[in-house]
Amino acid sequence: MEDAYAVRHFPDGSLAVVCDGMGGHDCGLQAAELATHIFVKAFENANDEMMATRLHVALERANKAVGDYFRKRGLYGGCTLLAAYISSGVLWWVSVGDSPLMLWRHGRLLRLNADHSMRAIYEEFVKAGTMSFEEAMAQGHSLRSAVTGEKIPMVDSPPTPYLLLPGDRIVLASDGVDELLLPTPLSEAARAILNSHSDNLSADIVEGCRALGRPDADNVTVLSMDFTSTVQV
Repeated sequence: MEDAYAVRHFPDGSLAVVCDGMGGHDCGLQAAELATHIFVKAFENANDEMMATRLHVALERANKAVGDYFRKRGLYGGCTLLAAYISSGVLWWVSVGDSPLMLWRHGRLLRLNADHSMRAIYEEFVKAGTMSFEEAMAQGHSLRSAVTGEKIPMVDSPPTPYLLLPGDRIVLASDGVDELLLPTPLSEAARAILNSHSDNLSADIVEGCRALGRPDADNVTVLSMDFTSTVQV
């Protein structure tokens, strides 16, 4: 397991963070845990900033902390980072890497954030019919952007928030969910999970991934937030 996550509730909203480590198990786990911890701490301390700026400040602090940690030890490690904040009926996010931020609305699953992996490139081949979905999944996990301490080449963080509707379900995950939630069309099993009225959508998605029975499947971490007039995490 190389993932780390955090959930924090504030008077005006809720923050969820997922980081997926890279660079070998020990280094990946250390990077993910450190990035998550520093991101949350920096986010809490930057409460006088506008939300988009606040998320960017927290990301930069997390990136610096990861770089400093590994440079002092002569090692290499890094992680993806996905953070989402829901407040007053809108969703803000910042993401680096391939961890997906998804929205289930009216029977449709939408990926909201950019995919900073080679898979996003291969998807064009899939659409053109020159590569199968399975081939793209197998080859596309190389990252084009990550939290390593170096300058981050790709960051996805819209300057304005995404408007939420009552009944929306927001899912933050590591890329271990890809085989369950990325295929188009979705399997009946995936649709049943997302349509369920379970109080623990995150656990249901993890179990759905396990039910695929893939022996070489990646680790899976899932956080979910249901938006009604309030947020349930």
